[in-house]
Amino acid sequence: MREIKFRAWLKEDKKMENVKTMDFTDKTIRCLKKNEFINAYLLRRVSFDDVELMQYTGLKDKNDKEIYEGDVVVLNNIEIDNMCIVRYEHSSYRLEGWSLREDLSNVEAKFLEVVGNIYESKNLLEENN
Repeated sequence: MREIKFRAWLKEDKKMENVKTMDFTDKTIRCLKKNEFINAYLLRRVSFDDVELMQYTGLKDKNDKEIYEGDVVVLNNIEIDNMCIVRYEHSSYRLEGWSLREDLSNVEAKFLEVVGNIYESKNLLEENN
């Protein structure tokens, strides 16, 4: 069984955080936030409305980095060298590139490398349009 976990883009802070818990009753997530004043990590509660959630695909790239929906990956193999975005569509994770639409499960991890995500790496997306 694949590991179920999420990360969240905090819209106000413009920062990516790992989700520790989700509460569907009050529609919030909890993530760790470093408090510089006391030099400790505290659990922070954030509303679903204030985040963009991204689920772990269950796969890792050639560098053993976890691949999440919303990641920007480079697909390198003999036939193709393409920058793609990982999207969840029609009940599966897909790679969407400028000349590619492929089911993520059809691609070997040794050909994938996570180079960013759609929130923190907009410059990569603009360069490859």
